[in-house]
Amino acid sequence: MIRRLVSGMAAAFVSVSSGIQVQSVVPAVWTTHALAKIRPLDPPPGGPARETVIFAARNEFEPFQLVLRSETGDLADVDVQVSDLYGPREAFFSNSNITVYLERYLNLKAASSDEGDAGEWPDPLIPRVDQYFHERRNAFPFRLESGRNQPLWIEVYVPLRTPPGTYRGVVTVSAAGAVVASIPLVLTVWNFDLPSTSSLKTSFGFNGVAALKQHRGHYTNDQDLLDITKVYAKAALLHRISIHGGTLSPPRSNERGGSLVIDWDNYDREVGPFLDGTVFSQSEPLPGARATTVDLRLDAGLNTEEKKVLYWREWVKHFREKGWLDRLFYYVWDEPSPSDLPKVKERGRVARNASPELRNLVTTPLSDLLLDEIDIWAPLINCFEPRPGFWDFCHITASREAYDPEIQQGKSLWWYQACSSHGCGGGGGAYFEGWPSYVIDIPAMANRIMEWLTWVYRVEGELYYNLVEAYGREIDPWNDIYLFGGNGDGTLFYPGRPGQIGGSTHIPIESIRLKLIREGLEDYEYLTSLSNIDSQLAQESARKLVTKTYQWNRDPEALYSVRQALGEKLNTRSRWRILEGETDRSKLTPRN
Repeated sequence: MIRRLVSGMAAAFVSVSSGIQVQSVVPAVWTTHALAKIRPLDPPPGGPARETVIFAARNEFEPFQLVLRSETGDLADVDVQVSDLYGPREAFFSNSNITVYLERYLNLKAASSDEGDAGEWPDPLIPRVDQYFHERRNAFPFRLESGRNQPLWIEVYVPLRTPPGTYRGVVTVSAAGAVVASIPLVLTVWNFDLPSTSSLKTSFGFNGVAALKQHRGHYTNDQDLLDITKVYAKAALLHRISIHGGTLSPPRSNERGGSLVIDWDNYDREVGPFLDGTVFSQSEPLPGARATTVDLRLDAGLNTEEKKVLYWREWVKHFREKGWLDRLFYYVWDEPSPSDLPKVKERGRVARNASPELRNLVTTPLSDLLLDEIDIWAPLINCFEPRPGFWDFCHITASREAYDPEIQQGKSLWWYQACSSHGCGGGGGAYFEGWPSYVIDIPAMANRIMEWLTWVYRVEGELYYNLVEAYGREIDPWNDIYLFGGNGDGTLFYPGRPGQIGGSTHIPIESIRLKLIREGLEDYEYLTSLSNIDSQLAQESARKLVTKTYQWNRDPEALYSVRQALGEKLNTRSRWRILEGETDRSKLTPRN
């Protein structure tokens, strides 16, 4: 979890037993936490490199960064590896639970807002070995260019059955096979675990057709579409995120004797493992993780209300039989204008006619006109409270308390952030400063704070419009990811093509921003766990960071301090969850 890192630089080379001598170029080596975005020309800190100290619960991912810089010339064949770790009573922590990524820089042509900046920013993460096909990719070894920082993202996953305690290992930097620097790594595993399935509902958009075209250059076939969709959906779930959209293929239906018969085979093959919790085995990270939401897909061929009603009733029936119905929602309309609300009401009415169990979602603030039709309100985060000194950004601003009567009737409140966090047309302005944001060129705290706000404002779910919005253009996302006035708006992955990253399989390349969103979701789990012990303390802890939707503490050390206190509190109050009458810790039952 939280780390206490001592930044510094390696003052000298280390000779190795093989007799190989290190190159004459001496790099600086230092470590830092995940909430620092290291740009290529940022100055290194002073002082000697000592050790990296991180804290994590079981079933949690905890990252840190290692940064290299040479001032006296390029350094060839640089590699970074992490040893196995050893803990209490000779407990063993395998380095197979540690993933090392090379951070790539993107050269942004324009700033997203007044808080951003053009130029080079880190974001894509190229793994040494990917987590999907376990193939070695071509990021390592690499050439360290003189006068430029090269950050690496190192991610530690703590398996559920890891005994608590302190584990020690070494991060080794080498060049041409000879050791350049060795930095001790200290991992403290706390005595509690995080659930595999997110306690916060999420639904992030994904377009499998666009992804397939970016990876293959064109649409190939239905099997390739299914394969690329499943690996991206797996990547999202590994980051505690559920998707909507997928292959975009609705199950096929046929009319027989006045009723509709639906062929569910292909659809169930696509989404079933995610809803049933069989994507990740017990030996993988987040064992048994399940999608928290799933969207109803529309068949464009059903052109009458009667056919739609029959089709949607079959959805409800099928999902009830499968045990998935509580996660199904119908995305009625996206960001309707005031003039669209009567049409939104009509769509909601048709869905109500199909089944009152079908939950209707709309991305608009609370509206009296839609009270009978909407089950999930998902307003923009800007529309919860006015910002003094500025014009009203939203057509309707409804306070958090305004939704309480709806929630008391069993309805839900989600929210989302979008280009209104930076200014959708570019150019920014003071109003667009201070919001949570998923763009690249903004301090990392803005990428992570959303889930803290979600906790404080008692919001049940987070919606985001797309994970791969930039894939829908002919421009390669590796070259340009600027959309709706923001760098990376709607795009949290990059297409990992074998021709670029090595290996033989296509994979999603994760962004630093996606990692920080998962960090926020894990922060949310800490608050959820603490609330089961002391709800007032959980709220007070979150309030140490959050004042308003647009006003929160931007100091990374403040977040790490709060999270450290949360972890220590949970560590002292938690106990091993043993099966009834069972004392063998090897038979612990993980929560899903």
